[in-house]
Amino acid sequence: MCGVFGVTNTENASKIAYLGLFALQHRGQESAGISSTNSSEIISHKNSGLVIDVFKETDLSKLKGNHAIGHVRYSTAGGNSDANIQPLTARIGGVPVSLSHNGNIVNSEEMRQFLESSGAILQATSDTELILHLMARSNKKEFIAKLTHAFEELFGAFSLLLLTPTHLYAVVDACGYRPLSLGLLKNESKIPSWVLASETCAMDLVGAEFIRDISPGEILSIELATGKIESVFFNLTTQQSKSLQQAKCIFEHVYFARPDSLVWNMLANDTRFAMGEELAKNNPVEADMVIAVPDSGVPMAMGYAHASGVPYKIGLIRNHYVGRTFIEPTQNVRNFKVRLKLNPVRETIKGKKIIVIDDSIVRGTTSQKIVELLREAGAKEVHMRIASPPVKFPCFYGIDTPKRQDLLAQVMTANEMNDYLKSDTLSFLSEKQLLKVMQKFQKNTANENSFQENGGWCTACFTGNYQDEIAQQKGCGFIKELKNV
Repeated sequence: MCGVFGVTNTENASKIAYLGLFALQHRGQESAGISSTNSSEIISHKNSGLVIDVFKETDLSKLKGNHAIGHVRYSTAGGNSDANIQPLTARIGGVPVSLSHNGNIVNSEEMRQFLESSGAILQATSDTELILHLMARSNKKEFIAKLTHAFEELFGAFSLLLLTPTHLYAVVDACGYRPLSLGLLKNESKIPSWVLASETCAMDLVGAEFIRDISPGEILSIELATGKIESVFFNLTTQQSKSLQQAKCIFEHVYFARPDSLVWNMLANDTRFAMGEELAKNNPVEADMVIAVPDSGVPMAMGYAHASGVPYKIGLIRNHYVGRTFIEPTQNVRNFKVRLKLNPVRETIKGKKIIVIDDSIVRGTTSQKIVELLREAGAKEVHMRIASPPVKFPCFYGIDTPKRQDLLAQVMTANEMNDYLKSDTLSFLSEKQLLKVMQKFQKNTANENSFQENGGWCTACFTGNYQDEIAQQKGCGFIKELKNV
């Protein structure tokens, strides 16, 4: 998961981009970068670390121009080396470009081998650089045609922004795995000031109005000099068009997005509250209170309490100066940060039967530590309730899920997981129940994909049903490996 932000036709564009990235910091904490243009050249500043650490006033003042894009990153492909920090910059056909990418290219290994065997010199190890090389190799004359041609060769997730001295392009892959939204910033100019962001919470911070989501397969072009917008849709290859359908990542609503964001025109806070309600209806248990694993679990816990009648209490306090443990790159850091990040309210939970609501279980390490913390604080019973199905398969579309054998639900049954966590009971929301919640909200939005059996959501991390054959082989081939161990 990464976050991208772009803005056009505004004074101090780099400072607006800085604020936008600040709002998207939860989507990546390893590095941050901004590129701006003054209509003749592109200037960039980027480095490892949080947004507030990477950019000082002197750095932002050097990023001249009224148009800018930015990126916050946590590595899912290629590692966290300096060469992979985005935006990536290059010259294509003599035109300077800067690229910010959220997602993963599934056929990146095959594309990398092809490019290297053809003489390409690759600077980074991330899949994002491959997009620039494919554009550079294209024999198309128009720049947008080069862009279109590149994406016709790729499988996977790419919601991205590409800045040139004359245009800002926004692109979403044919399945629409990752969100990307268009907004409008008020100004006194006759030329509109457009904003693009991974989540609408970034628009709220800079005072922009949400207009719409970028559609799957869409390349939106903004002419910087006039603010004029045009859209084209890239053609799928015969191989792609046979199998690909819209597949919005349901984990955006389960965990990643900020609760105050509209994600595909649905407020994440509302969908999570409804997940908690559905969880209570199907997985009740007698207890004294419902508590949440903050922060994403809070609306789910409130929904569970509302539907069950069990009172909601604050039982775990989060230190907000510690990053999200899920996206830390090494396991030993995650283990240490659980205690650093969460502290039980002993006076509240001592001697009580507690229902603990969390959004998901991936490795199980954090959940195990939480149960341990609550037991140490004197909880009489700990009942874990998870507002999503068991994560059994890795994601190849931009979530850094671990090796398949490290996914707890891949190697354990629900009962075995309960024993491992040392909880009294453990229950999950089923895929059917989760989709039921999301389909209820889709009725109030554009439902052009309602004909799809699952409403146009990607649930591959729960089911192993990937959109493309490459991911299917990578994700489900492991079942055979397990049987041979």
